[in-house]
Amino acid sequence: MKLRLACLLVLVLASACAPATGFGTIVGAPTSSSAPAPTTSAAPVPRDVPTETHTGKGQGEFATTWPPDQLGFFTFDCPKCSGNVIISTDGGEFGLVNAIGAYQGTTWLNTDPDRPTTKVTVLANAPWTATIADYRSVPSASPGAPTSGKGDAVLRVPAGIAHVKFTAKTRGNIGLWVLSEEDHDLLINEIGDVDVDREVRGPAYLRVDGYEASWTLTPS
Repeated sequence: MKLRLACLLVLVLASACAPATGFGTIVGAPTSSSAPAPTTSAAPVPRDVPTETHTGKGQGEFATTWPPDQLGFFTFDCPKCSGNVIISTDGGEFGLVNAIGAYQGTTWLNTDPDRPTTKVTVLANAPWTATIADYRSVPSASPGAPTSGKGDAVLRVPAGIAHVKFTAKTRGNIGLWVLSEEDHDLLINEIGDVDVDREVRGPAYLRVDGYEASWTLTPS
C-alpha cells in the first residue's frame, strides 16, 4: 500500500511539472506537402437588378435593399441645390458626393464586399432624386473615340484597352479611379487642369471625381 501511494505521488508531481498546453504554446506548421492550398473567392457575376429610385427634400436618409454582392451605380440629381451637397453611406464608400450648388452626377457603391451599403444619408437644401442601378446603366467608351462629359461620372472600357488619355478643365479637384477584377486604384488626384495618359487594362470601370470639371476620356 505504501509503495502504491508513493508511485501515485510521483505521478501527480510529474504531471504538475509538465508544461501547460493551450496557452503560450507555439505549434509548428504542418510540413506535409498534402496540406490544402488557400482558396480565393471569385468575383460575383454581374446580374440584372431592378433600379431603385428614392426622392426627398433637404436633409434625410433612406434604406437600400441593393444586393450586397452586386456593384451598384449611384446617381444623384438636385438641380435646385444652392448649398453643400454631401452624400454618405454606411458601406465601404463612406463619402459618395461632396459638392456645392446644383448637382447631377454618378458614382459607384458596394465595391467592398465586407461592407455593403444598407443606408444612405443626404445633406441638401432642395428636392432631390437618387437612383441605384446595375451595370446596364453605365455607358461604354469606345476604343479610339473620345467621350466627353461634365461632372462626376462612371464609364466602362472594354477588353483589349491598354491605356486611356484623360484631359480635364476645372478650378477644383479632379480624380480618376479604375475598378476591375484585378485593380481598384486612384489614377489621378490633382487640382486644376490635367492632360495625362494612364495604363488601364479593360474590361474595367472608370470613375471621374470632379463635379466642376469638363473632361474628355479616350481609351486605346
